[in-house]
Order: sequence, then C-alpha cells, then structure tokens
Amino acid sequence: MFKRTIRLSPGIYVNEPSALKKLPELINEFTLKSPVILTDQTVLKIIPQYLPADFVTRYPVEIFNGSCEFAEIDRLTEQLRSYDGIIAFGGGQLMDTAKVVSDRLNNVLINVQTVPSNCSAFTTKSIVYSPTHEMIASIREKKPVDAVILEPELLKNAPLEYLRSGIGDTLAKYYEIRRRLTDDQMHSLSLSLARDMIERCREEMLNVDNPRSLNGLDLQNFIDTIFLAASLVDGFADLDGRSVAAHTFYNAYVKVIGPQRFTHGEIVALGNLFQVTLENDTALINEIRAYYPRVGLPLSLADLDITQGEQLNSLAEYMAKPDNVRMQSIFPDITATTIRKTLTKLF
Repeated sequence: MFKRTIRLSPGIYVNEPSALKKLPELINEFTLKSPVILTDQTVLKIIPQYLPADFVTRYPVEIFNGSCEFAEIDRLTEQLRSYDGIIAFGGGQLMDTAKVVSDRLNNVLINVQTVPSNCSAFTTKSIVYSPTHEMIASIREKKPVDAVILEPELLKNAPLEYLRSGIGDTLAKYYEIRRRLTDDQMHSLSLSLARDMIERCREEMLNVDNPRSLNGLDLQNFIDTIFLAASLVDGFADLDGRSVAAHTFYNAYVKVIGPQRFTHGEIVALGNLFQVTLENDTALINEIRAYYPRVGLPLSLADLDITQGEQLNSLAEYMAKPDNVRMQSIFPDITATTIRKTLTKLF
C-alpha cells in the first residue's frame, strides 16, 4: 500500500447564489441521459424553490430511508442500477450513502448538500452505521465526487442545529487533528497544506457569532470553510487527517445514549472540549468555553442529556477500547479510568 495518498474531490465545486437553477446545464455537461434524484421527503418539500420550475418532476425520484446503513446502500444500488447519474439532495448521511452507491455503480454523482452540518458532500469517505446508530464501517470510495453544487441561501436557512453542527464539526479539524499535524511533520508540503487548512477552519469559525446574519463573501467563506477547507484536510493528510478524541466521544455517545437527540457536530463539539481537557490545555479550554455560548454549542454533559454516572462508565469503556486506533494512536494505552475522570470535569 502507498505510504500516503492525496485524494482531491470533487471534480467541480460551485458555491454561489442561484447555482441550483443551472443544474440542467451541468447535467448536459456530463451528457447524462437518465439521471435520478435521490433525496428524502423533508428535503423534497424544500428544494423546489431553488430549482428550475419542473426539475423534480422531470426526473425520477428515489426516497432515502434516512440512515447510511449497508441494507440501504444495497437497496439503492439495485434500485438505481439503470441510471447513468445520481443527483443527491440532503444531509450528511444521504451524501455518504450516495457516494458508496455511485462508487459501486460507477456513474456520475452530483451532490447538493442541503444543510451545512459537515463536509460529507466532498470527501471520498463514508461512515456506515448499524440500525442502532453505531458506527460499524468507514468506506473509502475509489472515485471522487463528480460535482458539488451549493446554494448559500438554502444552507443559511437550514435549522439552527445544523448550522451549529457545521461549526462544531469544522472546529474539530483543528482541536483534534493538530495532534497529528505537528511541527516535525511540516517538512512535507501536503501535510503543511493540511495544517494550513485546520488553522483556517479554526480562524473562520471563531469569527462567526450568528451564521444567519452572514451575507455575500462572509457567507461564501463560512460555507467554503465547512465544506472545502475541512475536506481538504482529509484529502491532503490521508491517515494524518484522522479524527481523534472528539469523534471517539461522538461514536461512544451514539452507542451508549442511543438514537441521536442532537446533531453530529453538536456532539463532536463537546468532544472537542473533552480532548483539550484530557490534554489539560488551558488556553484551548478557555477558548472553547468563551466561544461556544456565542453560538449555542454544548459546554457540559448535561447539555447533551448525560446526567447519570453509569452513563459515564459506559462512555469511558467504549472510548478506551484497545482497538480504537483513533484514540490509541495519540493517547496510547489510555484507560477508562482516565477518560472517566476527564468526563467528570464536563459536568
């Protein structure tokens, strides 16, 4: 296997007002004869105002079941086999599902993420979950996404929890991955570029107080940071762009607490605070504690409905698993006792 692989995706990226009105031109550019729309019932009600008048009636529509699971991937692979392109509208799990299905079918994929909750539309990686919402696989697609087309107003008007999610998940690029992209790695141009991106993720997000108030270039930069800058970390850094404790906390939360009550990035946001608390990094602890209240991100376990000591034990045991490469590669031989002690500081 190669020592480091740089992956750049998508082939085309557009983030501008009325971009979705021009989707027919892009479909023609890809010479698609029989594309299909993949979306869910909620998004299907929202997107027509941003699209050409007859767009959702011009093409077949397949409804996503709401979770990136192997059963759904298999179902969609069969259902969409006859189409030469997929136009995917939705959130992160739909984007991840569409990427795997398109990779299997080797057809054209145009991603239109409708909430700015993470950078799923861009990357060549999909997280697959069990029916009980536990992460069970990370799949690396062979081909890049063909195009990502974003409509700033659609993203800006997403539910606030998804705007918060995008901020929390994008900040994790810095708080987690700075431990991998260390000074001794900066002789590598690709890793240096990745570190530039994580620092830009931090800088841009910490300057945002109210994403709904952003307009023009400020809104464009906010969206570009969540999608473009964040995804380039994975693209340039390869294994050195892997997440660490914040996403381990997310996976433990979903496993222990059950079906999600909060968005991915809101949970990851508290995971950011967990990691810097574990590191006893006072400056970053203070930075997070000063910033999160400005945008409504969680600062305590209670903010995520964790109130019982038994829950802490289960979270700590899950996070300390010896086969958890994300954690063990940065915090080798970390114990459940150490993790639980750190978690208690977040009450």
